[in-house]
Amino acid sequence: MMQQCFMFIDTGNGWTPVNDSAKNIAALDSFTIRWGSDSIDEQPEPAVMTFTLRDKTGRLAGQALTLAGMKVIMQFSDQPRWQDLQPSMGGWEDLRIPIDSLHRAYSPGSPESTDSPASTMFAGTVSTGGSIEPASDGGWLLKLSATSRMAVWKRLQSQGPTDTAAKWDGAHWIGTPSARLKEMNRRASAQGAPEAQLDGLALPSSVAPYTPSDHPSQLDLLHRLTAGPRLPQWHEVYDGAASTLRPLFLADPVSVHLSTDGRLNVLADGATRHALSAADIEASTDLSITEPLTQVVINAKRVKSDNGKLSFDDVEITMGDQNRLPPQLTAMQKSLTIDSDMLAVDESGGVWNSGGTSNVSDTDRANIAQWLESHDLRMVPETVTFNSTRLDPARLPWLYKASPSGPFIIVKAKASALTGSDGRPSFTGPITTIGGTLSYRWRNGKPTLTQEATLAALRPLLTKQITWADLPTLSWQQLDLHICDLSMIQIIDTSSAIDEKEGTQ
Repeated sequence: MMQQCFMFIDTGNGWTPVNDSAKNIAALDSFTIRWGSDSIDEQPEPAVMTFTLRDKTGRLAGQALTLAGMKVIMQFSDQPRWQDLQPSMGGWEDLRIPIDSLHRAYSPGSPESTDSPASTMFAGTVSTGGSIEPASDGGWLLKLSATSRMAVWKRLQSQGPTDTAAKWDGAHWIGTPSARLKEMNRRASAQGAPEAQLDGLALPSSVAPYTPSDHPSQLDLLHRLTAGPRLPQWHEVYDGAASTLRPLFLADPVSVHLSTDGRLNVLADGATRHALSAADIEASTDLSITEPLTQVVINAKRVKSDNGKLSFDDVEITMGDQNRLPPQLTAMQKSLTIDSDMLAVDESGGVWNSGGTSNVSDTDRANIAQWLESHDLRMVPETVTFNSTRLDPARLPWLYKASPSGPFIIVKAKASALTGSDGRPSFTGPITTIGGTLSYRWRNGKPTLTQEATLAALRPLLTKQITWADLPTLSWQQLDLHICDLSMIQIIDTSSAIDEKEGTQ
């Protein structure tokens, strides 16, 4: 690993690096972060980090009872630039450090700095409890835990906006979808929690309110407000000292590219991600055969009126496979069901009069049908681990965060040659992490960072069929592909530019 992990704490006086040797507070012995979701049909829970600090002086151990509620950030150092090194080190001609070891010669600045060359893996608040025990080599070991800021959204369950009109009959969370999101963000921000960003996700025309006795958490409100055919899964995403709640669109298509040198790649956040070699990944050779889904059902809302007072019940919107799946897979219906506050049917006789109804479009139905086909005919490894001794976090930081990686591809696996009943790859294709366990340990005097990840297959865009004539001027022997891989390529890159963060160490 070419980086170290750094913990910052804030007790109210700004960020202080815990394991900075110059500060002499404590050493970061190890940590584990459990984050995200175990499957596509579950929304993520707040991330939880357990960590151990080695305190040689007892300074931090003596304050252990007051650490609960303290803000904490975990980062790993990125590839340092000359400007990041300390002036006391002199000019570059004075250094006697190998270039590949420069990262060990500096500590990141404040995580609030917009110019910090470090990547944030986790941000949260130290929880109550923990333990202190004497270390075998002197000093103390502090074993503590912290919860991500998303937990505030789960705790907020107070009454929403109301209206005194008789038709509402005491209901709350009344208002337009955009007003509901604005109010939830206002309340979260007031508690120091992240705000939710839609990232282009369209809200429904209207949403149903809640009865006086029903007080869902703001996290549940967010899920039900935004549930729809793009299948958003809400994760906390970190940037420096800040974080936001952002949707991962599980049903959105991903374009697979072929570079001029014959490698598969995808674009993520405007950067090229070349395919990772299975040789660099610790993965089970066993593949998960997913339980086939035959339809997506949205439990939306219908409004009625009884003596001028509004009431709401569920109405199902079903989106099927449109005959894309093999008949044997549809013999038994298996649904992905999501709850939504979207108002789909108005049977109030004009009493509602607070916005239009919404439904899914023909395009939405076609996209879901394609997603169902992709989901049912793709396989992913049962277990996969990314290890910093093989895949450098400085080059691939998106693999080592407590948030989704976004799309990437794995090639050269034993399963890469498998072809599905549709003629397309059964294994190779865009995937993303949706959860996992990040672990940091010192082994033989070297720091090691691993991510044991939960993967989800993403839908490759399949609007174009390329021909041999479309391929770059390479012989077929130079194309490191299986024939089935060609069926999912949508774009032939014309530039040989390589993202500076791709590759392995």
